[in-house]
Amino acid sequence: MPAAEQVLYAMPAMRALSRAEAAAVASLVPPRAGSYGLRMGMHEGTGECPDAVAHWVRLSCRDACWTGDLRARCEEPLPFADDSFSLVWLSQILQFQHGQEALLREAFRVTAPGGLLLLSGMHPLSAWMPWLAWNLRDSGGRLHLQAPARLARALARVGYDVESRHRFGPSLPRAVRSPRHFPVLGGGYLLTARKRQDAVTPLRVVRLPRAAPAHGSLAPGAHRECA
Repeated sequence: MPAAEQVLYAMPAMRALSRAEAAAVASLVPPRAGSYGLRMGMHEGTGECPDAVAHWVRLSCRDACWTGDLRARCEEPLPFADDSFSLVWLSQILQFQHGQEALLREAFRVTAPGGLLLLSGMHPLSAWMPWLAWNLRDSGGRLHLQAPARLARALARVGYDVESRHRFGPSLPRAVRSPRHFPVLGGGYLLTARKRQDAVTPLRVVRLPRAAPAHGSLAPGAHRECA
């Protein structure tokens, strides 16, 4: 991760936003969500991953590499098999990444059918934007912000069904405490989406021969044999 983003996420305001995101995620993940989850972000995060998933793989982006539970190049495919995770959490990762849809396609590939995707980021219409621009002014850092509605359409294109959209965190960066419920003007957004199940292909219907009636008269010209 570039030094500018490291400094940004070390600030108290961003730490408060990360805690609010973790609380929002914990309230949205259903109990017993699955055995394996994947969390990817631009920072290690200050909140815990939900206990509804038994095992988590945690990755953070640093200098164009994934670090954490394993190391890999960000521009390469994720080193996981298809349908590996019942829950995938992309935590504020798209706003610092080029090729956003490619990362969404990789997330779709490793999400199990019917699995849950959580996608968070800074809302482009929030009151945090001047503060972010000021703190990134000398570092050359640049945000690639998109509205949640546009990201919802991108998720639909790769194969997710969007279930909900929420805002989280304080409305202003100077507020280090987050409201308990989802605020209308929170600094961050959180999308939840479900990977579509594979369609079931019905088998070809085979007509069975009709059974002969158990009673009735014999056909013309037929005769019974006596024992």
